[in-house]
Amino acid sequence: GRRSAGRPRRPLLQHPIRWPRPTNGRRPVRQHQNVLVVTTDQLPGYEIRQILGEVVSSMARTRNPYREGVKNLRGGAYDPMAPDNLTRWRTDSVARLGDEARRLGANAVIGMRFDSRDCGEMWMEICAYGTAVIVAPKTPDVMPPDQPAIAADTAHDPAIAEGPGGIAEPASAPDLSSAAETPTRDF
Repeated sequence: GRRSAGRPRRPLLQHPIRWPRPTNGRRPVRQHQNVLVVTTDQLPGYEIRQILGEVVSSMARTRNPYREGVKNLRGGAYDPMAPDNLTRWRTDSVARLGDEARRLGANAVIGMRFDSRDCGEMWMEICAYGTAVIVAPKTPDVMPPDQPAIAADTAHDPAIAEGPGGIAEPASAPDLSSAAETPTRDF
């Protein structure tokens, strides 16, 4: 075939993308892989090694003018599909946010927020944004003392006994299992 003079040739995919067959008739949402997206500004148990900057996922969605017209005929009654659509759109936006963060080399997004606005009568914008970062698990020797992690060299120490719930405690720790039954004085 003939090629346009200024257009670069696109490489062929060695292995075409095969989407799993959806059960609801739609193509499944692409999931962001290995990117943790949280609304908090910190990740307990992780250290932020590098801040890569703001990452944004803005998606425009059309409204169905037929459905909007039918809603007016129903007297403006509640659309039962609206919550499902909004949830799906937000999930799509977060998945795309994770993809954008991965493209920057991040493995987490902190401080994720949503925003939405109407763009005319037929369009709606759903925007997810946050800060793309590279995080690494904190090592036990740098973790705060209130974290239930023990260093590898003390994991098999006989002076440390496993307490209730599998939490390691020093053998000399007091037994507080009946502390709820201990009478207290009101001052």
